[in-house]
Amino acid sequence: MTEYEVDPIVWFSERQVEYAPPHFVMATTPLTSESKQWVLNKLRGRFAITLNTDIFSFLESLGNISFEDPSEATLYELRWS
Repeated sequence: MTEYEVDPIVWFSERQVEYAPPHFVMATTPLTSESKQWVLNKLRGRFAITLNTDIFSFLESLGNISFEDPSEATLYELRWS
């Protein structure tokens, strides 16, 4: 039997916020469904997703993602760029 460690910060908090406040750091790499799942599974901080207004970009990605923690933005860029 494997034991799972539950992180209370991740479990009980609202991680995805409706809009990106000015102190959030926007990643330049577009968000995909696979990268969003990675963010939910691997990172702990709050983030916001900004939708693309360009129709061609909309077909390929979910939008751009912004992170409250700059180090999480760096991790995201290193993994998905």
